[in-house]
Amino acid sequence: MLIKYLNNNKQRKTMQKLTKITLAILTSFAMISTVVSAGEFTVTGGVKGTYSIMSGDSSTAAIETGKGLGLTNEFSLGASGELENGMTWNYAQDIDNATVQDDAKLTMTTTYGTIGLFISEGSLSQKYKFDASAYGVGSDNGYGGGTTDNTMQYGTNLMSYNNIQYHLPAGLLPSGGTFKVGYSPNGNSVANASGNHGGAPTTIKSVMETAISFAPTDALYVGASYFERDETTNIGQKQESGSIVGKFTQGPISFGLGHTRVAQANLDTKSGDYTNGYNNAAASIGYVVNDDLSISYTREDSIRQVRNKLTTQKTGSDVSMEMDTIQAAYTMGGMTISLSNKSVDNDSYTEGKKSKETIFAFAMAF
Repeated sequence: MLIKYLNNNKQRKTMQKLTKITLAILTSFAMISTVVSAGEFTVTGGVKGTYSIMSGDSSTAAIETGKGLGLTNEFSLGASGELENGMTWNYAQDIDNATVQDDAKLTMTTTYGTIGLFISEGSLSQKYKFDASAYGVGSDNGYGGGTTDNTMQYGTNLMSYNNIQYHLPAGLLPSGGTFKVGYSPNGNSVANASGNHGGAPTTIKSVMETAISFAPTDALYVGASYFERDETTNIGQKQESGSIVGKFTQGPISFGLGHTRVAQANLDTKSGDYTNGYNNAAASIGYVVNDDLSISYTREDSIRQVRNKLTTQKTGSDVSMEMDTIQAAYTMGGMTISLSNKSVDNDSYTEGKKSKETIFAFAMAF
């Protein structure tokens, strides 16, 4: 009986010790969790409904697509935190329409600048930074003046490819200057690439984009960007594009100018006449009537440059597409109602082809 009692007593003491150790460990974790932040998690997004009317009054190639309804949404999941050494990190993941995950990015900001990994995200292009529209750039909202290659061409940008980037630290350049550079090692563009994604063979060797901008005052912004893509195939001319923009805001008025040049990728085997590139010019003016109402007018011109393979000279077949967009937007709390009216001359870079589009949109942000 004595031996049994001693054994039971020993077991009780052992259990008591284990309980104390367990409580000490749990207490330590609890204390650590109050000191170390796991980061903040946010959910933002919005939904937009549209009612659009398309028509064309050309005698040939008339456009009569009628009326259309649309509803789009985008949710952005975000997380951020700070490390013990003062570095900060940010993560974002978009979920669009039919719960498709895309547009992900993870950045780390240090005293030496920001580095980041971008999946179908991270455009550095300045091509639309001239815009002062109430609803958005005409060629980039709704009907863009054609389909695929016939749409008004501003060139592609780095966000079409999975890429890594480096941004200079804020305050290093004078006059509010920033400099950013991005690189895609193989031109892959899997929008929801997961960890350990090995990529897939492409005909693209590499993609690079750089951007620089200055904002010497709150009223003035100037910027420039350059994009180039190297191919593994037999390319006579690689794809390049560059933009330079300026925007000035004084009180309720904003005015912007932009110029973009695009060089098409062309094989050495091209023959006859071919599209060498595009030369674009744009001007945009916006006016804030009051805290709720804003109006704007934007003009975009894009010249498709046609050359001859043998002479590399102009053929006289250059076509200028011209787009005029008038817009208004009215904000009521978290809802914005917009109206956009667009007219296009030489639609799809086709002489004499005209089109018109009217968009009524309402958007909710949260």
